[in-house]
Amino acid sequence: MPRRRDLERPDGPPQVWGPPSGTPGDFNDPPRPSSEPFISPYHRDFGTPELVSLPRRRERWWLHVLLFLLTLATTTWMGTGFALNYRPSLLPPGADVLDLRGLLLGALSFSIPVLSILFAHEMGHYLACRYYGIDASPPYFIPFPSLAGTMGAFIRIREPFRDKRELFDVGIGGPIAGFVVALPVAAYGILHTKVNLLPPAAGTLVFHYPLAITALQKLLIGHTFSSLEVVEHPALVAGWFGLFVTAMNLLPIGQLDGGHVLYAVAGKRHRLFKWPFLGALAVMGLYFKGWWVLAVLLLIVGLKHPPLMDEDAPLDRGRLLVAAFAVFMFIVSFVPMPLELIEEPSGPRRPPPESSGTVVHELDLHRCPEHSRLDV
Repeated sequence: MPRRRDLERPDGPPQVWGPPSGTPGDFNDPPRPSSEPFISPYHRDFGTPELVSLPRRRERWWLHVLLFLLTLATTTWMGTGFALNYRPSLLPPGADVLDLRGLLLGALSFSIPVLSILFAHEMGHYLACRYYGIDASPPYFIPFPSLAGTMGAFIRIREPFRDKRELFDVGIGGPIAGFVVALPVAAYGILHTKVNLLPPAAGTLVFHYPLAITALQKLLIGHTFSSLEVVEHPALVAGWFGLFVTAMNLLPIGQLDGGHVLYAVAGKRHRLFKWPFLGALAVMGLYFKGWWVLAVLLLIVGLKHPPLMDEDAPLDRGRLLVAAFAVFMFIVSFVPMPLELIEEPSGPRRPPPESSGTVVHELDLHRCPEHSRLDV
């Protein structure tokens, strides 16, 4: 079957596939004139999908740019906290003047990696849509005063998918692109993370690392560490956030990327997975309330996946292998309890014993916290 972009008329508006007029509105499309031609080789109970013309959409580029700049501002603002935590000398005790240049550079070392990961993720979706000629918007960034300064980004896909191949490629393109960018960001942050000699105070936020970050620690510096034993470089926090976003999007539920991938692989049998995974979110929400928020949002959006015009054509072996890689990405990026708030202060910091679980080996503990780095 030709791609949609190959079916555009040079002297008219673009043409897209849709159900014939007078049939059930499976795709929530506008009414179709009955005179439109039927040229699709695919048949369904209600007839043959037809090729219809839609007016070209004019993108509101000013809105995309404005949202990006606002998100850059909010993520940079939140990044100042990570920068001050990493370099307290930017605001010495009793000082009246900030090191504004150093603070800005430190904040940008968080915000730029975060936006790069989100941009890569959404462009993975967008470029796949462009390849298949699917009408989709550029990324919308969402500024929000959260821990990362953003609620992420999204693109609007304005047409239904024709088959499982299109659905799979568009769904998996984002997580792969974001994952590929998040790994080097996390690696840079690991190499520049410093030792923490101070005991955690009440109100300390602890990041629980996924397997991907633990593996990078072992590969790059020869040992592992937990968030309690170090002061994270802002880039490491950005990489952690990127892997968290990847794992969250790969959950095989509803309209998440993982839901698209699962539907492309399993078809209508995807229904067998949605309630168990939603129940798992409810249980994990007992330890991290963010999973409850995600579960509520999924219920509001809806767990039902829209049908495809061709439900029968299976995925090829290559795409099934990519689906297995998606499972791998989810496993190494997912953490059941991503964050933990320390409510009770602990005693003095001690080097962990050799027999404990995740151990910090060979930390250079004789230097002051401001200059301590992990020995490589």
